Amino acid sequence: MKKLIIIISILNLQSCKNKYNLENTFWKHCGDYPISDVIVIGKERAVYVRNDSIYFNKNDSLFGVIDTIKYYYGERRLFVRDLKGNVGRFCEK
Repeated sequence: MKKLIIIISILNLQSCKNKYNLENTFWKHCGDYPISDVIVIGKERAVYVRNDSIYFNKNDSLFGVIDTIKYYYGERRLFVRDLKGNVGRFCEK
C-alpha cells in the first residue's frame, strides 16, 4: 500500500511539472475575449515566456501576463491577462 501511494505521488508531481511547461507550445483562442487568434510560444517563435509574462520576440515588448493554467477534460487551458486587464482563454493544440 505504501508503494502505491509513493508511485501515485511521483506521477502527480511529474504531471504538475508538465502543466506549467509552455516551451514550444501552440495555443488557439477558444474563449470570450480575443486577445489574439493564435499564440505560438518558444525561444525562436513569435512570443516567449519569462516568469509569468509573455513577450513578443522581435522587440521584447510585453504581450500579456499568464493568469492561470487549468486542465479541462485532459486538455490544458491557458488564461492570459492583457495590458488592459481583460482575460483571454486559449486551448492547446
